[in-house]
Amino acid sequence: MALVTRGKTWVSLIALLALVWTGTVTGVPSASAAATPFSDVAAGHWAEKHIAKLALQGIVKGNEGKFDLNGSVTRQDAVIMALRLLGLESKADTGGAIAFPSTFNVSNYASAYVDYAFAKGLLNRNEEYALAEKEKGGSWGTAPATREWIARLLVRAVGKEDEATAAKGRATSFADNAAIDPALLGYVNAAVSLGLVKGTDGNKFDPKGKVSRATAATLISRAETFVNTAFPNQASGIWIGIAPDKLTLLQADGSITTYAVTDSTLFSRADSEKLTTLDGLTLYGKALVIGDGAGGAAYAEQIDDTPQVKTVEGTLVVVSATKHQISILNGEDVQTYEYDPEVPPVVADAENNPLTLGDLPSSAAVKLVVDTVRANGKVVAVTLKQSTVSKSGQGTVVSWNSSSRLLTVKDETTGIAETRSVSASATYQKDGNYVGQQVLKVGDTIAYEIRNGEITSVVITKSVAANTITGTIFKVDTSAKTIQYTESGGSGNIVLKFYADNVKVKIGDLTDATVNDLISGDRVTMTLDANGKVATVEVNDSTVSTMYGAIVSSYDADAKVLVVKDAAGKAKAFSTGDSTRYYLDGQLISAANASRMLYKNKKVDIGYIDDRAVKITFIAKYTGTVTANNTTTKTLTLLQANGVSVTIPYTTPKIEIYGQSSPTYTNIAVGDTVTALLNSTQDFISTVYVQRKAQFEVVSVDPANSKITLKSASGTINEWTLGTETVYLDENGNAASLGQFPAGSFVTATMLGNTPTVLKYVPTAYGRVVSVDAAAGTIQLQTNAGATVQQNVGASPLVYKDGVLQPSLSSVRAEDRVEIRKDEQDRTVITIVPGMAKTFFRIDGSLLYWKVSSLSETNNFVKLHPQVYIHNATTTLTASNLVNGDAITIYILRGQAIEVAKS
Repeated sequence: MALVTRGKTWVSLIALLALVWTGTVTGVPSASAAATPFSDVAAGHWAEKHIAKLALQGIVKGNEGKFDLNGSVTRQDAVIMALRLLGLESKADTGGAIAFPSTFNVSNYASAYVDYAFAKGLLNRNEEYALAEKEKGGSWGTAPATREWIARLLVRAVGKEDEATAAKGRATSFADNAAIDPALLGYVNAAVSLGLVKGTDGNKFDPKGKVSRATAATLISRAETFVNTAFPNQASGIWIGIAPDKLTLLQADGSITTYAVTDSTLFSRADSEKLTTLDGLTLYGKALVIGDGAGGAAYAEQIDDTPQVKTVEGTLVVVSATKHQISILNGEDVQTYEYDPEVPPVVADAENNPLTLGDLPSSAAVKLVVDTVRANGKVVAVTLKQSTVSKSGQGTVVSWNSSSRLLTVKDETTGIAETRSVSASATYQKDGNYVGQQVLKVGDTIAYEIRNGEITSVVITKSVAANTITGTIFKVDTSAKTIQYTESGGSGNIVLKFYADNVKVKIGDLTDATVNDLISGDRVTMTLDANGKVATVEVNDSTVSTMYGAIVSSYDADAKVLVVKDAAGKAKAFSTGDSTRYYLDGQLISAANASRMLYKNKKVDIGYIDDRAVKITFIAKYTGTVTANNTTTKTLTLLQANGVSVTIPYTTPKIEIYGQSSPTYTNIAVGDTVTALLNSTQDFISTVYVQRKAQFEVVSVDPANSKITLKSASGTINEWTLGTETVYLDENGNAASLGQFPAGSFVTATMLGNTPTVLKYVPTAYGRVVSVDAAAGTIQLQTNAGATVQQNVGASPLVYKDGVLQPSLSSVRAEDRVEIRKDEQDRTVITIVPGMAKTFFRIDGSLLYWKVSSLSETNNFVKLHPQVYIHNATTTLTASNLVNGDAITIYILRGQAIEVAKS
């Protein structure tokens, strides 16, 4: 791939371009790392792109191999540059004498050009003669051009005089608007609105400021958008081929030119002030090329990304090599399209593997790309809508969706995770036996076969899934610590297994279930530990039933009989025993304390087996979705997860809603998920916690003390000490620990009021954009580890740049640094991270300092992100590798340097 910071070709171009600013050849500069022929234009200079382009077009020229970036542009040189921009330099009559007033002095070499500029309306004699008269004693031609004066020259050069006339009475938004000459105000307005000129620091225009040569080159280059000058060796059209070694341009007249990409080819984009790389070019977009005269591209610019093509899909009927035609069946119609035999279409499969027209199988589903540039558009690309990849591999299962049959495997050799569809007829094997797809688990090591892009067979070579047993409980012996059961699908014989000391039992929503709660006839799934003992038992068809919202009628503590009425008022008696557990506000309480609370009209939820109460929960709160909030009668109706609806009165409850400072009960809306705490007599709501989801950046974590410090999107930082009931989840929703949330990472928190109850890790991807496929909703991203990965971002992700929401995914360009993640609403968010070129000064702790470039630059440091990537090209560096004076580019994300690139 060609680099933007090369200069070898310029040596051969010096004979044409190394002229004085407007004069003759005087010298040859030595080759440098800059992209221009001028030794004083450093690589990466803010005007480098514009100077390089204009030098190739012959609009700007140098003096003894130097450009003199900061030298002032004279009025007469600005006029000559404007004429070159319009392709009118040769029209000036340089053979005759020019008569100007005695007060209007112009250098001899420039007089014919200034006179022609008067004739073409770029200059107005009355205006310029009056200006020369005002500056009596000086030279009009050699005087520096001011910013307001050159604005007028450029507006006239691009034919926008009417816009200036319309804007002459309107003040600009610049702080120094009053300093702009009223006669030039309209031109300044027009130049700014056209994007020709911009303001300076402090929102000023600096109308009387001198225009440097670097600035002049930038202004002239921007003005090219509005003119249509045919420069030598320059052509425009659309890209129909972009490759590391060549570029193919289709021009409006139907001609196709292929340019070689050399080490000195320069790449740019019209929407960027900087040079870019080959990746900045977009296939089928509008383009401009300046040839080097030897078959190569000296300069290639992306003008517009909008594809100048149409796509048609159908079933391939025939490819006629003699007629140069491709016929497809589209619906019930056969459509035929021509292709250029000299530049045949690019053919690839669904995974972009190269093919030829002869490789296309008949009756295959294909997509044709037909240009809309030529009157009779021709096929420029063909995509076979199926993969031709066939291979075998081994790796670890990263994710497996059996419903959509999408399998992600991390290859054991390359370490790259690849997602593919699994054929509906695929086979699965484990331990030499064919098994069902449900046996495949995340973490399994597998061998697999791929045919035509689909996985057709999976062999589980190592399973991380625990050894599981399904059966029916016969007897539990707690003294011998054994479980007797009959195996499902077996002989019906009774099997005995010892259970581990820390065996876990799950029976429905029964909290703290133990082996004592297992009864004969329970159908269970048990997992065995490494010693073959039962580690977990889950009752598949829980025999525990629950009565919600029961009202206590009486409790006989001696007989241990509880009588309650259900929601319908029907009485039912339950026996309690030593295994009955009692809960208050989620906490286990003793039977003695519970017996004193089981008085008439007390509200409880009862978990029972037959007529035996195994769990009694004193209702201290209700959690559910708000179906009604009657602020007149002051009642709140909730639909609980168990399907039971409950209406509870309130008076002046305390309300907590994350992100709201002083909420009241009127802020509770239908559809909100809430937890309503009851007063001690269970008569009214005392507090309502509204559930919200919010996303935070992790500032720090203290797992030993269960503390986490989080920063919100608004920048607010809070520290929470988390309780044992807080749930931690990884990105796949599996259980995690607090220590798995490193500083700098993101979490989505389920907030109950102002307290996080669930923290879920949010994976983020950061790196350099290799390419963007807006139609497919994908981004190829080169990570800090050097791997190129594909990110599926969808058709309409949220794209932010400098805090502003961008219109579409097409706002993301190749070479951009981006962060990609999901927000709390599971929407894809792409943050474009701008880079700024600085000169490194020092590192102090976690702060990076750079050298100030002007007195107005008051802040010259940034905090390093905990996961900052410091590198030189593909070589990873540490902070100690940076040396005072190093040229660096800093990428700042949320106020911290996420990447530092050493040039």
